Amino acid sequence: MTNEITAAKIEFKLDLVAGGLNVQDYVPERITPPIVIINSGVPYLRPDSLSREYVLNLELVCVAAQATNKMATEKLDELLEAVINALPGYARMIQAGQPFNLQTNNTEYLAVSVQTDVRITI
Repeated sequence: MTNEITAAKIEFKLDLVAGGLNVQDYVPERITPPIVIINSGVPYLRPDSLSREYVLNLELVCVAAQATNKMATEKLDELLEAVINALPGYARMIQAGQPFNLQTNNTEYLAVSVQTDVRITI
């Protein structure tokens, strides 16, 4: 039986995929943008009430497809908007950070980290 934290992350990923996004819940060996990578946020888990309700903090690293600088910025904005529109009702965006260059496999991609809160019951 899967624990509630893992189950919540799986459900969150499936909901983002249903929203038309390419999503991985781990950092793949080879990144194929556009892609959203789910990482643990800080703090990872915090109580939401005195009962069994918690908030799971997840970071969504949104990586835009390679393009010229102007087009990469536009592609990143499109991906960010798609993420916002795909968020399920039990999750909310806290903030999107400053775009940055993500370097992996000798390639640079324009990316942005989106902090989210996911409500779960344990």
